[in-house]
Amino acid sequence: MDNQNKKKIRLVATGGTIASQARSRVSTEGYQASVISVEDLIAELPELNDIVEMSAEQIFLKPSSAITDEDLFHLSARVNELLASDECDGIVITHGTDTMEETAFFLNLTVNSPKPVVITGAMRPAHVISTDGLLNLYNAVCCAASDASHGMGVVISMNDLILSARDAVKFSSFKTDAFQAPLYGVLGTVRNANVTYCYKPLMRHTTTSEFAGAQYGKMPRVDVLYMLQGIDDMLFKAACEAGCKGIVSAGSGNGGVIGAIGKAYRDESEAGKDELPVLIRSTRVATGGVSDAYRMGNPKIIPSHDLNPHKAAILLRFALAKTNDPAEIKRIFEQY
Repeated sequence: MDNQNKKKIRLVATGGTIASQARSRVSTEGYQASVISVEDLIAELPELNDIVEMSAEQIFLKPSSAITDEDLFHLSARVNELLASDECDGIVITHGTDTMEETAFFLNLTVNSPKPVVITGAMRPAHVISTDGLLNLYNAVCCAASDASHGMGVVISMNDLILSARDAVKFSSFKTDAFQAPLYGVLGTVRNANVTYCYKPLMRHTTTSEFAGAQYGKMPRVDVLYMLQGIDDMLFKAACEAGCKGIVSAGSGNGGVIGAIGKAYRDESEAGKDELPVLIRSTRVATGGVSDAYRMGNPKIIPSHDLNPHKAAILLRFALAKTNDPAEIKRIFEQY
């Protein structure tokens, strides 16, 4: 293929299992985490040069569980900078899978371009038997180079699937098909280098997001509380005393807020209405989300709809960076 007809794809590497070294060919766990540089990674895929004009950079090299707010805003700013250039037609980000869905959703809110942004990684380290990293990377590059990916928002490409950043959920701690979109399904597939989409995400993202291009020096503190039988209000009180601006409850069933925590919001008086943080009702249940039926008589209690607790926490932090008005926060959760 003539270089003039090839898409210019930038690989931005952050680390993760895809950049990790197995201790032996049969050891899929207990590997040396995030030690393979981006140069060494793409050197193992010379086939990329046949399909795109490839360039790469290492923005950081760490497990995804170690990624900070500062890292995320730095990554978002760099992605926006690259996509604003005529020298970049799309971006692939290699990333650890532990918090991949969180980074993907963060970027889905803050990327300010319709150009493709594809996140990929691996469930098995390099050089182990049947490692998945190189094929995932190859497929992600195919996805980023496809015209069909334009305007689709940030996507995750893993195990031959293409998933919306909003809907992707890590469903297994070790299987190569770990990422699924259990409620609405996958957007498409990458099969033998052919990219096919069947659906398009309609919720606000990237260029339609009011947070596109956002850079906040410090995000509001939000805590997630897991609901279970017999829970008391110790952690809730600790979060409030620590200056928490918002809480997400990983509730039971349809987002039930249990015991003393629910009672605090039901009993909140008009005189003390500014004392309790906004509470987003999510659910610990894997699929189905929560409805708006469980109102509890307090406008500060807002449903997350089908965002899981950790994605709801990301959106709540962005919402609180703009407003403290529960009605406005409710509007944001309805649109994203």
